[in-house]
Amino acid sequence: MKNVKVILSLIIVLMLTACNGGASGEKFDPKVEKKKATETVNSVLTSFKDQEKLATANNRDAANPIAWEKIQKKNNKKLSGELSKDAQNRLLYLLTINKAEDTPSGGTKANLLFSQDTKVKEVKLNKDDETFTFDIERSGFDHKAITTEKQDDTWKIVQVNDSE
Repeated sequence: MKNVKVILSLIIVLMLTACNGGASGEKFDPKVEKKKATETVNSVLTSFKDQEKLATANNRDAANPIAWEKIQKKNNKKLSGELSKDAQNRLLYLLTINKAEDTPSGGTKANLLFSQDTKVKEVKLNKDDETFTFDIERSGFDHKAITTEKQDDTWKIVQVNDSE
């Protein structure tokens, strides 16, 4: 009787494993995952109103950290904590436009506005590491590559590079 229970338990475990797609859980479905990764990238590209002011400072270098902090806070779940400083700057460049303004003292100040002028042109799957890379186009000519990776069951931006 004891052996029958053990065998039945083993059969039930095997059946449950087979129904769940194997020991690894879910299988990677490229179409479904591409849709989810694209939603993540589009969400970041439209996370503020077009032309919404994100930062004002004496120059763009001083305004960048202020704008990045707002973008990071709003998109915290979509941006990897591993995103390098260079990648942050490239993403900030894609998402903002500087509308410089003359000051009464004769200088200028930078006003960084959020821009929804950036669009996804192409998406490529890297089957080996199961990541998607988006060819992003700004203003119809400037290209960057945004790479997304599934982390903690969520697609996140892990890298932003100059396109080749």
